Amino acid sequence: MANLVVELDPVTHITAGAIGPVGQRTFFIQARRGPDQVDLLCEKEHVLALADAVDELFAKLESELEIARYSDLEVDEAEMQLKEPVDPLFRVGAMGLGYDAGRDRVLLVAQELVPEDEDRDPREARFFATRSQMQALAGYGRDVVGRGRAPEIRALQAGAYVRRNGHED
Repeated sequence: MANLVVELDPVTHITAGAIGPVGQRTFFIQARRGPDQVDLLCEKEHVLALADAVDELFAKLESELEIARYSDLEVDEAEMQLKEPVDPLFRVGAMGLGYDAGRDRVLLVAQELVPEDEDRDPREARFFATRSQMQALAGYGRDVVGRGRAPEIRALQAGAYVRRNGHED
């Protein structure tokens, strides 16, 4: 069975964000093209990994193709926030990045996390974005993740988890 592929080429907007109180946030990647909006449910680790992958891709573009990053890129907080309604198409399992030099576009491919007991192909989303859009997504995504629990709270919670030997009760 062929997997469902959703493609926005090019996106008019792309972001990563979170909904919910600190410690209980749900993370999303959201892309739009005109009136079409695609929301993908993900983990905060996906957001950080995506930001790192964007940085690595841009470092490679700088060294191999002499394409410079935007040093004066300003990110508008209000514009980067998730737009309601947020209705996830699927939960992200894997992501990858590519670069189309002919079009000067970055391709983000996200595949659905399919439970092992389901016999079907994962759905896939493909978003073609400008370098500035992806650089803004990386910076904003890192910022959103960083707004989580304070380091002292995380350390206390980790210590309590270890003392319980990983058990919740």
